[in-house]
Amino acid sequence: QTFAGDAALTSAMLDRILHHSHVVQIKGESYRLRQKRKAGVIAEANPE
Repeated sequence: QTFAGDAALTSAMLDRILHHSHVVQIKGESYRLRQKRKAGVIAEANPE
């Protein structure tokens, strides 16, 4: 995905934001989404 349809702008923004950070990839469904699904606020996930 790009921001405002501009790949260079998106890359520059992410570079600035992530320069001194550590990116952690987490597998599985988030707790917030799970609670919203349980409460019926959003639809169930489509099993793939």
